Amino acid sequence: MSWKRVTVIYVVLALLAIFVEVVDRVAPPPEEHAQAPVGPSLLEADAAAVTTVTFRKDVRVVRATRQDGTWHTLEPPGARIAPDLIDATVATLTAGQAAERLGNAPEHDLAAYGLESPAATIEIMVGLPPMHPVTVALGARNPTQTAVYARRSDRAAIYLVGMNLRYYLDLIFEAAPPS
Repeated sequence: MSWKRVTVIYVVLALLAIFVEVVDRVAPPPEEHAQAPVGPSLLEADAAAVTTVTFRKDVRVVRATRQDGTWHTLEPPGARIAPDLIDATVATLTAGQAAERLGNAPEHDLAAYGLESPAATIEIMVGLPPMHPVTVALGARNPTQTAVYARRSDRAAIYLVGMNLRYYLDLIFEAAPPS
């Protein structure tokens, strides 16, 4: 290879490097993907507004209250449930996760959603006194096994909530000794 060819190759490489540098400076920075807004939640409340939560499954009960920003298990005595697990469970019902509203179901259609005799219930106290509890009944899984049907005690609507809610409940009851 002659020196002329080597010089031409270096000149071409230098021009390519300059071109790439100029194009990178002129090109706008990549847009950051904005997180899609979360849809309405089942409780339509902020997770920090929840002060007490009671989980019921069969005859078992787990009750926890938030004190100084941390969850403390009150029932059953001696239960050691991670506060983060309760936080995650509450987040799935509040602004942390969207719930799809399917529509109102007449009382005789509740069996189709597994809500005639729910698999579990969650009683939530939201806000400052005087508080009125909201009970969420959890029913069957949807046909694709990605969500569970849920219904608030104060509304006739049926909702679809992510399957992680059922998973968190299972973990809570595994951590709580039977009474």
